Amino acid sequence: MALTVPTMHYGNAHSCNARIQQSLIMNPDRRTVIRALIFLVAVALTVTAYYRGLSGDYIFDDFPNLLQNKQIHIDSLDLDSLKAAAFSSGSGMLRRPVSMTSFALNYYFFGIKPFSFKLVNLVIHLLTGASLFWLASLLLHAFRRIHRPALPDHRIYWTALAASAVWMLHPLNLTGVLFVAQRMASLAALFTVLGLCLYVLGRLRLWEGRPGLSLILSALLVFGLLAVLSKENGALLPLYMFVVEFTVFGFRAHDNRWSKPVIVFFVIVLALPAVGALLWMIIDPERFLYGYAVRSFTPWERLLTEARVLVFYLKLILAPSLGELGLYHDDFMISTSLFKPISTLFAVIALFAALLSSVLWRRKIPILSLAVMWFFAGHILESTILPLEIAFEHRNYLAGFGIMFALVYLLLNGASTGALHRLFPLALVALIAALFTLTWLRAGQWSNNVDQAIHEVRHHPESVRANYGAGRIFAHLVLAGQITDPAPAIRYFEQARSLGDASIAAESALIIFASKIAKELDPSWIEGIKHKLLHQPIAPNTVVSLKQLILCQETQCPITNDQMRSVIDAAFQNPNLARTKFVYADMLTLRGSFLINRLNSFEAGRESFEAAVQAHPGEPQYRINLVKLLMAMGRETEAREQFARLKAMNVFGQYPDRIKALERELALTL
Repeated sequence: MALTVPTMHYGNAHSCNARIQQSLIMNPDRRTVIRALIFLVAVALTVTAYYRGLSGDYIFDDFPNLLQNKQIHIDSLDLDSLKAAAFSSGSGMLRRPVSMTSFALNYYFFGIKPFSFKLVNLVIHLLTGASLFWLASLLLHAFRRIHRPALPDHRIYWTALAASAVWMLHPLNLTGVLFVAQRMASLAALFTVLGLCLYVLGRLRLWEGRPGLSLILSALLVFGLLAVLSKENGALLPLYMFVVEFTVFGFRAHDNRWSKPVIVFFVIVLALPAVGALLWMIIDPERFLYGYAVRSFTPWERLLTEARVLVFYLKLILAPSLGELGLYHDDFMISTSLFKPISTLFAVIALFAALLSSVLWRRKIPILSLAVMWFFAGHILESTILPLEIAFEHRNYLAGFGIMFALVYLLLNGASTGALHRLFPLALVALIAALFTLTWLRAGQWSNNVDQAIHEVRHHPESVRANYGAGRIFAHLVLAGQITDPAPAIRYFEQARSLGDASIAAESALIIFASKIAKELDPSWIEGIKHKLLHQPIAPNTVVSLKQLILCQETQCPITNDQMRSVIDAAFQNPNLARTKFVYADMLTLRGSFLINRLNSFEAGRESFEAAVQAHPGEPQYRINLVKLLMAMGRETEAREQFARLKAMNVFGQYPDRIKALERELALTL
């Protein structure tokens, strides 16, 4: 009897192969490894795009925050040194201690060379990119659960990956990396994104009927605190949470009822602080807006101008060009009314329409609503009525992600069938390639200060700062013996001077540079300084320029005491000087130092130092100056009294080195 082998039915061969391939593709370990490798490719592209720029030098705000701030130049990690470094910034109400501590640690481990600072910034940028990848994935999972159940896993992955890659490679974000001082903005962004990730995780748990409020509170109390201590716009974390809630979750639970814990949360962390800030503005508007004393525009003019600035930012996000990108945008025209220029009216209408549409259509187009409201949320502090400068690219570092996220989503999910289904991903690949190229080219410009300065002036010829910066670069080349012709430096300084800015930096630089190369001084330079000090707002950079001028007079500048006295007197005849306490206190200190060191008038100098303490009693340096002067004048009782007040100010131990040094001087002198 023959042995019969039963027939095995497997179906057709194609079906079998398909199942095997699907099994391989869906293997979790294999899929995770492949996806991690693809994300690493995006990271490698970002590193490649930025690497050339890491060799660039310090610029602009890097000098006061890093080079001139000796308190971050620590040589030990003891608590006193770290405290002093953490609170060494003069920026912001909270002094940005997290960012300043990071600078101090950077210096301690790697020294003062800019390469290491820029490299750490790049690492922070990559960490933020990875966090945005996580956040985008979480948002899309929430979006699928609530709005679009058919959205497949692979679409979520590719959309999140592409959105984070577009953000990491976008040339608009370059200043957040290669402009070292903007680590403050990038750290705040990193902690804000991590806080949002925890919020979405907690919110998804609440949606499912599980406990999630602890995650939300942790997001606010841990990452929110770290964000706001990095830079003040970290306080926008609750507003970003609100945008996510409003557009994705809708304040609802899984049973479509209102989520009372979520509503109470936002009343406490967003509504009440907003009402408090509004009342503060109404009750004491002068205190809120006093910074306009050093600006050449009014609150209304800034608000109008920012409408055009926001449209400009959107253009840079959607269609960046090397000609429009730049470190300095102080050449941006101020809007004096809705019709001057007329583009102000169009910008206001367009922004209002976009915001209104995002509110009304949030259920039909939640991703687009999220993008628009995210952008507005990111700019509500720096691009509205606060007395800040008009435009900086780093203000889009996190604010721009919403637009990029929505753009990528539309390209990958806008069409499910037909030719567009194939063309959109190709368009996304082309976009990423273009962004990589632009960032690589821009990083090359930032690889040395000469190329960067020439680029800035070429594309922003009406920028005072671009011209002044180019003048400084060429002046340094002359003084270092690398070039012999001083004409380019003088030409750039003169161009900066001719643009009519309130700053006296160009005139001061002309006097100092001419003195160093033995060139005769132009009398109009000093007269120009006096005219600006008398009639224009006096900003902190003006005080810095005056200090440099006085220092030059003490060494080599052929300026008489009478000329310098007339310059200082012009500043004190400015009716707006006393409106800004820190500028006024600095000017009083400067005048006191001049009276003591150049005119030997100790009593008049003491009066100026005392007036500086009264003008800004919360800043210890003014009282330190007074104590030292009283010691030099032999006024022991008064010196000890002022020193006791200084120690009482040191509540958190943030001035240990300065107080200890002064205490030693007191013991030796008195």
